[in-house]
Amino acid sequence: MKKHVVKAALMALALSGFSGASLAWDPKNTPDLELYMSGATAMDNAIKAMFDNLCENTAAEPKDYYIDGTAGTNYRAFFCTLTPAKVPGLSASKKVLFIKRSAGGSAQGVSPLIEEKKIDALNIFNNNCVASAADPHIWNCSITNPNDLLVKNPNMGISDVDPFMFRGPNTPAGFSPVTQAGIQALEVRPVAALLFGVPVTNGLYEALQIVQIDKGTLPSNCTIGSYTEACMPSLSTHQISSLISGQIKKWSEFTVNFNGTNYPLTKYPGVINGPASDLVHFCKRTAGSGTGAQQYAKFLNSPCTRCGLPPIDISADNPLDGPRVLGNAGSGNMDQCLDDFAKGTNTSKLNSGNIVAWAIGQQSMEKNANNAFGYKFVKVDGVAPTLKNAANGTYKDWVEPTYQWRKTGAGAPTGDLLKIIDKLVVEAGSPALVASILNKSSNYTFGKSGFLAVATNGHAYNNVLDENAPVIGYSHASAGILDNCKIPVLPESTALKPF
Repeated sequence: MKKHVVKAALMALALSGFSGASLAWDPKNTPDLELYMSGATAMDNAIKAMFDNLCENTAAEPKDYYIDGTAGTNYRAFFCTLTPAKVPGLSASKKVLFIKRSAGGSAQGVSPLIEEKKIDALNIFNNNCVASAADPHIWNCSITNPNDLLVKNPNMGISDVDPFMFRGPNTPAGFSPVTQAGIQALEVRPVAALLFGVPVTNGLYEALQIVQIDKGTLPSNCTIGSYTEACMPSLSTHQISSLISGQIKKWSEFTVNFNGTNYPLTKYPGVINGPASDLVHFCKRTAGSGTGAQQYAKFLNSPCTRCGLPPIDISADNPLDGPRVLGNAGSGNMDQCLDDFAKGTNTSKLNSGNIVAWAIGQQSMEKNANNAFGYKFVKVDGVAPTLKNAANGTYKDWVEPTYQWRKTGAGAPTGDLLKIIDKLVVEAGSPALVASILNKSSNYTFGKSGFLAVATNGHAYNNVLDENAPVIGYSHASAGILDNCKIPVLPESTALKPF
């Protein structure tokens, strides 16, 4: 008798919509709160990790993850329960829908807030999201109909660099250059330090290794393709600057002198698997990208000084004579662009000829640590992009990202929304949480990379890097003003100064 009762109860549950697969915050549920965030794609892995940590995740309080048809490179969402236990000051447990727009990059986390403009955000309530067969809590959302996107004022923005960087070549389409007066409308919070790197396709990486082993700048026992700090090849600041400003159009313009003979890089004797195209291919982020902005600041002094060298524009793409300049809206698109030219594929729709070519790009050091894509990072001026090297002042390519929101006006957060944002700021800057949450995707074979907490945010710095709670003493916020155009220094307030 009991067996029949149980069966009947299970059937009733299934019919009433409470089967195991439906225990989810799916599009049939109404959120208590909606939080709209826009901006940097370089920190998308970190944002996901933070929500994985903050969200409840039980059958009664599920956690659901929504991604657009481009694997979440442009839009993603989290729908879960947040509680006062994890979000101090929250008025009660809330079903929170967090929508993140990554399309357009960092400037979308700055300019729309300043100008109070509505921008596109993912709509999961238009019958456009389908639960994954492998995991019913992962939803794939199509963006094919006008109502699959909503126009919203962002409640908060995130950018890889401080807001004032979005002027000059970093001004996004449809917006005005950011001014200091415009920034006054925002609450701006520096959160941490983030390392960036120069990714190159695997073929170029291996060619550089071959040349540098022969020249004695890499150990002779390095295996070609090895991805260790000792065997990682290098590009100099001057070479990188020449490439991203468009001065070098073909890889054969670089010559290698070995034993008194000059060889074009593409024809160097040990380089057996050269590219099918001699043209330089630059997978470049579109205007408004913080990933692009930090590279131009570090390698071109643009827009930092009146005479800064501008980066080559996507409009200068030259399929005949080079260089190829290929626009990418987000860091996920960058993964695909570099992968396509490494493998002769066309997932990115930027390699219509399906050729294998040597390409460089722009990427944060929380991408491709598992080598899923056909590119690797190189050293800059002989220094690998690791937490250790940034903290000791030898690796230059890092900046301090910011969160920002309007103090008043359209989209300005209040109440519970502001409590959630305050918690996100704390999570993003805490040394222990930086290591355990933000750096989950940054364990490379050549060493740990990704984020460091910064001493100027009040975190103790003792002159020894602890990778389990990494803090950097250097900062771009000397005199209390964050400006990623500055050379980072050891502020007077730093108690222990490394040497």
